[in-house]
Amino acid sequence: MTETTHSGSTRVERMKRVQEAIDKTGMASALLWNPWKGLMENADDLDEIKTPAGGGQVPEIIPIGKTYQDYAHSAVSRTKVTVAAKVDVLTPQNFDQVVIKLKDRYVEVGRTNFADLKSANCTLFACCVIGMLATTPQLLGPGVRVELFSLVESTGGAGHAYVVVGRADCEVKDVDAYGADCFFIDVWYARHRCTTPGTFSVKPATPDGAGQFWDEFFLRECIKNETAKAKGVKITFVPKLSFTSDDLPTFGLGKY
Repeated sequence: MTETTHSGSTRVERMKRVQEAIDKTGMASALLWNPWKGLMENADDLDEIKTPAGGGQVPEIIPIGKTYQDYAHSAVSRTKVTVAAKVDVLTPQNFDQVVIKLKDRYVEVGRTNFADLKSANCTLFACCVIGMLATTPQLLGPGVRVELFSLVESTGGAGHAYVVVGRADCEVKDVDAYGADCFFIDVWYARHRCTTPGTFSVKPATPDGAGQFWDEFFLRECIKNETAKAKGVKITFVPKLSFTSDDLPTFGLGKY
């Protein structure tokens, strides 16, 4: 089955365009601040992709669903967002404006770094992917949802950041309902792998019409985390930022 999206392109066509674009940037060869040995196809290759953590961390954001009250009783949280947004104080009156300013700053960092990225963790990779999509909206076409997600484990606070494109309206925890238009972008994961489809940064959410990009291991172990869940680990999916391919290009230009 070959699905056609509301943007007029099949998912595979969009995935091919995005993958080809990533391959022309520094993201395709960037080293990892925090590689995971368990994801390496050949553990002996770990030293080839590993580098000490660097600077240029992703700026603070206010995630989807957060309100002023979530920050009202935490001086530390308020300070982080006011410094990042370059405002004197966070108030109920300026909260929505600060949300947009931080979202804009996030995309600006991605736009600035994706082309020549030398090293990163998963958080910075995801930021750079969104920056690339903001810079080249023709990769997706009109009317496509673009989301920053975090996947958080209940044990030890381990987490992972990645980008979700074209997700259907559904419960975020119901990965099987993301739909035949949906795909993930996870450059960090791809940098661990040695063979296709692992080396592709784009990963379809469903096998139908996915062609060469279908990566069952990625979906099973990195998104659904079935092995971790079997051990009693709780996995939480957290959508942190949301755009469409129509509004994303308006961010990161210093307008807000």
